[in-house]
Amino acid sequence: MDDVTRPFYSVFMGFLLFLVCWVCWLSLNGYIDFFRLSDVIVFSWRVGVIVFATPLLLYFLSVPLYFQLRGMPIKVNNKLFGRLAMLAMVGAVVSLFFSFYVGYSLKANGYKTCPRKSWNAPTEYVRDIKLC
Repeated sequence: MDDVTRPFYSVFMGFLLFLVCWVCWLSLNGYIDFFRLSDVIVFSWRVGVIVFATPLLLYFLSVPLYFQLRGMPIKVNNKLFGRLAMLAMVGAVVSLFFSFYVGYSLKANGYKTCPRKSWNAPTEYVRDIKLC
């Protein structure tokens, strides 16, 4: 008997892969805007950590993908997982300190901060307060 859930899992995996790539792209745009000194820059430590956590998320996505393609469970590579987890943790610390540097650097260059819509929202830096 055929497994009817196999196409559902494949579509779900494709959606998750698209979502991870899209979120990583949004995070990279924050870095690119900072280095280009754009008129509007949206940045926070969470935006920064996504770049470092993306390899770990892609590893987690590869496990079910391998299971879908091969039909058998994958052997978990603990060394690779440990290194990717360490990269994500180091990235969280680096992005926390980098977000402080971004705020200090942009304020020194004359950027203003927009009022936040919520306490959890990333900080938006603008050259002119009218851009808020």
